[in-house]
Amino acid sequence: MKLSIIIPIYNGVSFFEKLIKSINAFTFTDFECVFIDNNSTDNSVIALKNALQNVPFDYIILSEKKQGAGHARNTGIKKAKGEYLAFLDCDDIILPEKLAHDFSVLEQHQVDFVFCRSERFYDDGRNLKNPITGIKEGINNPPTLGLLWLQNFFLLQGPGSLIAKKAVVEQLGSFHTSYTGEDAFLFIRMGLRFKGYFYDKAYFHYFRHEQSTISKSNENENGALNRYFELKQNLFADDIVRENLEAMEILAVQLQSDLLKLQQSGVDIKPFIENEKLKDLKLSNFLFNPLSLYINSKLSHIKYNPFYQIYRKCLIRR
Repeated sequence: MKLSIIIPIYNGVSFFEKLIKSINAFTFTDFECVFIDNNSTDNSVIALKNALQNVPFDYIILSEKKQGAGHARNTGIKKAKGEYLAFLDCDDIILPEKLAHDFSVLEQHQVDFVFCRSERFYDDGRNLKNPITGIKEGINNPPTLGLLWLQNFFLLQGPGSLIAKKAVVEQLGSFHTSYTGEDAFLFIRMGLRFKGYFYDKAYFHYFRHEQSTISKSNENENGALNRYFELKQNLFADDIVRENLEAMEILAVQLQSDLLKLQQSGVDIKPFIENEKLKDLKLSNFLFNPLSLYINSKLSHIKYNPFYQIYRKCLIRR
């Protein structure tokens, strides 16, 4: 088996018809699908079995009781038979020609993973291609992609954009089991350590709707900030990331900015500072002095804090 496509399922009934139709259209055929039900509260498993009747591809349906896409995907990875892994959420689409193109690249180039551009589609009819600023078409040697993705998470193209050697994913410890950011955690570390290939074709379509995990997270106060802050903490504490001095410097700046944003919004940041994950984070005495923090708490955004302005312009190591 050349490829295993790992597909976590959570209340996915409304997406199955389009999902299975898109998989049936793949021009590459040496693959299996590994579906993992993750505590669905609707009749997802029954509906999925019905949708899979008479499909031409191999598949298995597993279950994972620990909640979260990371847990579900890791369960699928353990059972996967493929030499390579692809990842797909049940509400997203991989275009028919993508996998054939990916394996054409892998046959021609000695790389560990290959990925394409993605395009986002919204409920209101908008669609927009993900930015790719700084990402070179062709081979990208480590740690180039990891540093680019670390500097700008929006350059990550999403789980369905990428296929990778199963051995590489396993060497990286598979997915983090935090509720969000588990894919970014894996892919950033993959980019820091392994060789990847990028091509600028939007063969992965990501659908943002009101039931998506990110949309629900953004409804909470500081939802996006908390989500990215947790991801950065996990990366800062990770051994692979800690091997790269530039990556740690990027994260140190980002984490301090996030701490200021949280403090400005009224959050007590002391527990975060004392957290084991951030034990090696050296806070800027200039940025976190009492006057700076007092001014910061009275402003609508940290960018208006004069201490932060000076820190960004003059004190960050260039």
